[in-house]
Amino acid sequence: MHALLSTFVLATQLVAAPAPVPELRGEPLMAALKHGGYTIVLRHARTDRTFQEAMGYVPASRAQQRNLNDDGVRDARLMGVVFKKYGIPFSEIIASPMYRTMETAEYAAGPATATMVLRTFPATDEQRLLIAVVPKRGTNRLLVTHHFVIETHVPGIKPGDIAESEAAVVRTTDSGGIELVGKILLADWRALAGVDPQPAGPVSAPPGHGAPPPHAAAPPGAGPVSYPDTPIGRLAERYVGAFSSGDTALMRRFIETSLVEDPSRPVADRLASYAKLFAEHGPLQVSALETVAPREFHAMGQTRKGIVHIIVRESEQQAGRAESIILRFESSQP
Repeated sequence: MHALLSTFVLATQLVAAPAPVPELRGEPLMAALKHGGYTIVLRHARTDRTFQEAMGYVPASRAQQRNLNDDGVRDARLMGVVFKKYGIPFSEIIASPMYRTMETAEYAAGPATATMVLRTFPATDEQRLLIAVVPKRGTNRLLVTHHFVIETHVPGIKPGDIAESEAAVVRTTDSGGIELVGKILLADWRALAGVDPQPAGPVSAPPGHGAPPPHAAAPPGAGPVSYPDTPIGRLAERYVGAFSSGDTALMRRFIETSLVEDPSRPVADRLASYAKLFAEHGPLQVSALETVAPREFHAMGQTRKGIVHIIVRESEQQAGRAESIILRFESSQP
């Protein structure tokens, strides 16, 4: 009788044990994400791997950081195409403060909140707690970070499993743990977006991505400018990056997220003005800061036609948005 009871208990335990959760990929994963409840832990898009960089801190200058290359810009834009195509909702976008992570987030889903938690090396328990935060009902979270964070805190992910431009999708268990649900690999972005698996040709990118864009030469003695790490400095940098990209989709995103709405100037009119200016003058190369106040940024730069003065004023009522942006051109053409 004792042996029979033991056999019954063992059989019950075997039946009750949960089956492994199958890993989701492709459209089934997109269908799950559309309903919300997940965190996408994304490794930043592809970079110039020939650049050597120390881990665990944030150099002040873009030139001291490893930045996105043209492939990385293309990948991050493709992520945005996929998220929009499948209607993936995000209530929170957080990134490591490096240029490559912040820019990957913005191309993919919109402006991100920067936190050093996602950059600290060696990996910390604070990172695990951030990943384990439960998303708001019906939405997802996007965390853009580095490989060591993903490899340390996502169960089932080993070094080399998640390359640049790839992601692990997780959910928080009832006990507060982290459970791997699926992956989005580089080939998945392309397949989901419905594009050629081997895209070719250069892409326009803000300054700092891979090879520099075809800017006109800066005035003698001018060098790269470090934007102040303040709300107005970051706002001005986002504007210059969006303008210089030549990408109306990126400029539209800047207008919608970082400009005060003006009923007399709908987005379509602003985009038309931008397209005309970019066609005539090309990208902006900022060469010198002139005045930086808490809510006002003045700088001098260069376009292919001559000198430009850039004035960005932040709204007092809507922090983080520009109430006006003025470009004053000094043509050097005869």
